[in-house]
Amino acid sequence: MGDHKNGNHRGRLLVGKKAITDYLGVGDSLFYELINAGMLARAFNKRWMAHTDNIDDFLRRFTACDNRKMGVDPDAE
Repeated sequence: MGDHKNGNHRGRLLVGKKAITDYLGVGDSLFYELINAGMLARAFNKRWMAHTDNIDDFLRRFTACDNRKMGVDPDAE
């Protein structure tokens, strides 16, 4: 995720739902679940846009939880 050259992080703008779902490696239904969970992306002129830095930041926060405290089975898919 992102381009790391010489320690510099250079994100990029993703235009279109396909570009975003390809970047995430997910399908449409999980894309919309992530949007509803707070992932930063914007629909503009009937086109989705998101910046890879925002997606990466969201996923870092979203996945930084202890499922045991939430009563979630870590072996569940």
